[in-house]
Amino acid sequence: MDAWVNYLIVLAIGASPILEVRGAVIFGLGMGLNPWMTLALGIIGNIAALPVAFWVLQHAHFREFMFGLFRKTAEKHMHKNKNFELYEELALFAFVAIPLPITGCYLGVLISEILGWNWKRSFLAISAGTVVSGLLMLLGAEGVIKLVNFAT
Repeated sequence: MDAWVNYLIVLAIGASPILEVRGAVIFGLGMGLNPWMTLALGIIGNIAALPVAFWVLQHAHFREFMFGLFRKTAEKHMHKNKNFELYEELALFAFVAIPLPITGCYLGVLISEILGWNWKRSFLAISAGTVVSGLLMLLGAEGVIKLVNFAT
């Protein structure tokens, strides 16, 4: 398979809701692609999907649906946590930046939409978290590869 096809697959994996940039990096490294190009394409794919995710949730009236399900809990906590508004972008960034399962940008969009946060500020926080998550994944995977090669 040509390398450019693999790079297109990396881009598609980066945009996918399950694997996101973390899966794209692992796939690219496994295929022997340039690590930095793999990281860049995985991030581009992941961030390019964010506006679509925001648009879908906003037009599906998802927040109203979730708020209706958890009305009492939401009303109780939305009024008590005014100080949290100062840190919501930082919290969202940290949540997305930690490269663990389900802590990616799609769940970040979902959290942002449920809590009714400003989508532009959330987009920036999620994008920055995606870059950090991808970088941590690349450095960790490269370290493991070098360790395995050293041991053999």
